[in-house]
Amino acid sequence: MRIAIFKNTSLFVLLLLGNQLIAQTVESANADTSKPVKVEEKKTNTLNISADMRVRTEYRHGYRNLAYQDTSAAFFVQQRTRINFDYKAKKFDFYVSLQDSRIWGQQDPRAGHGTTSGVTDVPNSTTSPYFFEAYAEPHLTDRWSIRIGRQRVMYDNQRLFAENDWRMAANAHDAIRFIYNDKVKVNTELVAAFNQSAENNFTTNYVPAGFKNYKVLINHYLNWKISKNLTLTTLNTADGYQSSEPKKYNSTYMRYTNGGRLEYSSYNWYVTFSGYYQHGFDSTAKEISAFYFQPEIKYSGIKNLTIRLGAEYLSGQDSTSTKNTGFVPLYGVAHRFMGNMDFFTQFPTDVNNGGLLNPYLFFQYQTTKWSVRMENHLFYSHTLVPFKGKPDNNKYLGFENDWRINYKPNSFTDIELGACWASVTNSMVEVRNPKIANADIPNYSKSPYWTYLSVKFTPSLAKLSF
Repeated sequence: MRIAIFKNTSLFVLLLLGNQLIAQTVESANADTSKPVKVEEKKTNTLNISADMRVRTEYRHGYRNLAYQDTSAAFFVQQRTRINFDYKAKKFDFYVSLQDSRIWGQQDPRAGHGTTSGVTDVPNSTTSPYFFEAYAEPHLTDRWSIRIGRQRVMYDNQRLFAENDWRMAANAHDAIRFIYNDKVKVNTELVAAFNQSAENNFTTNYVPAGFKNYKVLINHYLNWKISKNLTLTTLNTADGYQSSEPKKYNSTYMRYTNGGRLEYSSYNWYVTFSGYYQHGFDSTAKEISAFYFQPEIKYSGIKNLTIRLGAEYLSGQDSTSTKNTGFVPLYGVAHRFMGNMDFFTQFPTDVNNGGLLNPYLFFQYQTTKWSVRMENHLFYSHTLVPFKGKPDNNKYLGFENDWRINYKPNSFTDIELGACWASVTNSMVEVRNPKIANADIPNYSKSPYWTYLSVKFTPSLAKLSF
């Protein structure tokens, strides 16, 4: 009897479940399929807010300028702070970077904005926040765009156009840039700028206060990946400076720099050669005929180790020529090329019109978090022009050795320790101090040194998509 009841109950449950399944199937079949499925729209606008803060403590005794006799060392702390707003849409980008750069103690914290202690011996230091970059970039197509406003201009290896990030204030240009990038083989850009020091009612007289700058700039850049292993880069620049004679402000003398770089890479080897020719006229209307070239070979076949061997050759003034034959590396960076001691950053002043030959040998050991870099430089004057009337006529200027250790505990923190020293000659003293009396030459220190500790934070503060 129980068995019969159990069988009847089981049969009833199976029939009930079957009817429910059939009903759900029919309901699904009769459902209205004409209504579109709601798909979440893809967010195409982003706003990234980030910070860039660097604090660097330095101990200087011969950095940039050789020490005289018992001159004491300098010790100070400098800081740069940036807040960056990066907005990107499908057809429009907008970028703003607000920057403040100062020496600790340079501004009286009780006096408010703009009051300083009068310290002026640190180049490019400021106590007034300002826009380091501020530009808009409409995208005409997926490959064409136009960038308008204050912007960094960095090309190739940054020898001629650089951000100069080592300097706290860095470097930017007020310009318009036309950009084409197919993101595969060709990237080409045209930059144009025209500078004025005030909102004039008449004339275009350009006399910037406290610094020297071009009046007009046009630069064309091309990066062409010819093949998997071969890349060609060209830079063709025309920059014009107003006549150095005050009454001839309508005369703008154009200087032209033409050349480029060829790069070949295969497996663990990298070979490159760059060369530039400079011509036109300087601001005194003197004709220019100068050159620069740089060969380099790099090997990275040893685990974590990279070795670079190369040389830079900047022509100097030829005493037999009526032309200006000294090459000026435009608006590039020297810190990463000619030694961290920065003996040669302003041309032709820092070489006293003599040009420079700089053979170098670099070693870099790098892991995920650690990097150790050691640089060696030899310095020679290209010509004997700087030594006219001086007791030493040896072109050899000296040797420099730089060490740099970086540690990155996380993605937004970089701790850097640097130690640099040099062994220089009397010839270096004469080049760096053109007006020095011959009797004073031996009184300069021949063993300059410099050390620093830097901490840099680059966190992303917020990222919004909408």
